[in-house]
Amino acid sequence: MDERLVELLGVYGLTEREARIFIFLTKNGSCGAGELARAVDIRRMEAYRLLKRLLDRGIVVSTAGKPIKYQAESLEGVLSLLADEQRGYVRRMDEAKPELAALWKQLPRSPQESFEQRFRIIQGREQIYNTMSKMAEQAATALSMVLTKNDVIQAHVLGIGDKVAEAAKRGVRVQVIAPIDPATLEAAEGLAKTADVRHSDDAPRSRLVVADGSQTLVSLVLDDSKGLKNDRDIAIWTDSRDYAETMGGLYRVSFAKAEEGTGRIAQVKGQAKFEEKVASLLGVVRTAMTEAGWKFEAPGALRSGSGADFEFAAVLHGPQKQKVGVDVVFAPRGASVAERVTAAALKKLDLKDAGMVVIASPAADDQSKSLANLLGVTVVDGTDAVDAAAAVRSSVAGAG
Repeated sequence: MDERLVELLGVYGLTEREARIFIFLTKNGSCGAGELARAVDIRRMEAYRLLKRLLDRGIVVSTAGKPIKYQAESLEGVLSLLADEQRGYVRRMDEAKPELAALWKQLPRSPQESFEQRFRIIQGREQIYNTMSKMAEQAATALSMVLTKNDVIQAHVLGIGDKVAEAAKRGVRVQVIAPIDPATLEAAEGLAKTADVRHSDDAPRSRLVVADGSQTLVSLVLDDSKGLKNDRDIAIWTDSRDYAETMGGLYRVSFAKAEEGTGRIAQVKGQAKFEEKVASLLGVVRTAMTEAGWKFEAPGALRSGSGADFEFAAVLHGPQKQKVGVDVVFAPRGASVAERVTAAALKKLDLKDAGMVVIASPAADDQSKSLANLLGVTVVDGTDAVDAAAAVRSSVAGAG
């Protein structure tokens, strides 16, 4: 849990060590710098330096004494302070941009500058994201991106998505390859409003940006953990046109093979709704079967006669050591519930020592029910959760 808390606090701008200090003080109350240094495995002087920074920012407070004791402020107050810091940082950048751009134009230039190909190593996720945002701002005709799962989420949170939208409004053709799943769904939908987004399961370990066939950013070392403050990420940026053309060609091949994003987003949404329906239905079944003295396991698995493990939405364990696998089938409009019921029921061919029930919505037809019954499978109408739970309870009452 602590590692996850460190990652989430990193999103708000705390370094790994600052986050660990804040967590330790929250869990253990006030303590001195020496005790804290030993607890988070850092040198005492480093502990003093980090504590001073946290004190100055209002994240921890100190009490007089020998030694001086430190304690953490409330999470709600700290998150508010950190959010204000980030907003102030962005505001100052926006305010400085016009003057910086004007002064930059006055810098003397080498006559050979425009012909020299430049390469730059970029270390740290914050610097990499800043470069990605800059490339999106400078793009004039085309912007191609391969984003990791966390890149998609961070783009939504930190404003890279806004830069992409602004580029699209200027007429830039924006294409994005990224993993689209329940965690990235909201961010992917936002990107899809202005960009041609496609899904790929191969993208999670990649990061690539090509702008106008003249700039390229590609990751050399990729640590896809969450948080903005991460110095383990390393990328290379170059304005070599030859390299950009090569990477652009590879990108076009990958983009053509990737799954169309709109359909993928609809699929993920549908799956989320299906899982929500299944969870709601199984909750009612759990109550009914628990009252009848059965143990309920969801999801569950049963060992088949051939030694394979069959997965089920739930497995019921009876008071006499009975076992019953429960599958749930929801057929969207226009799809055949009969085919899905039959496919689920076929598990019973290799399931010798356990019963099996299929809950189907809409209700299965008599033919598919009869076929399932021949296999030893009971098919229950899942249109109404309470009725379905009662039917399941009745069907397994004599299971042995």
